[in-house]
Amino acid sequence: MLVLAACGGEALGVEADRPNGGFGRGINSGGNGASALVGIWRTVVVVQVPGDVQTWTTTWQLDADGSCRQTVVTESAANGFPVTTDRACSWTTNDDQLTVSFVGGGTLTFAFSLPAPDRLVLDGFEYQRQA
Repeated sequence: MLVLAACGGEALGVEADRPNGGFGRGINSGGNGASALVGIWRTVVVVQVPGDVQTWTTTWQLDADGSCRQTVVTESAANGFPVTTDRACSWTTNDDQLTVSFVGGGTLTFAFSLPAPDRLVLDGFEYQRQA
């Protein structure tokens, strides 16, 4: 399996930088930390599987009130049409961990860093700030 990450047509590297200080809950209380995560973040991953090339576009909307939304658009060269999955969720942080709890069940925990104000790295995948 070949995986390429890109956004805006450029190759993305993975940074291991960690911002200073703790992050507390995923609620915008001003200052740095969790409030720096508030916004819309997107990454595009191209995956080659036997007989197909797929593009996965993942968008996270992290709101200041701790609510969130994950949207994944999967485009398959073999199928020729996109499939969109949209999931409501809530989020919190603890040090360098982002925890997402989905409405209806399921939880994901990501290691994260913010190497720049417009760059978020979740478990090694780089997202670009959209808003």
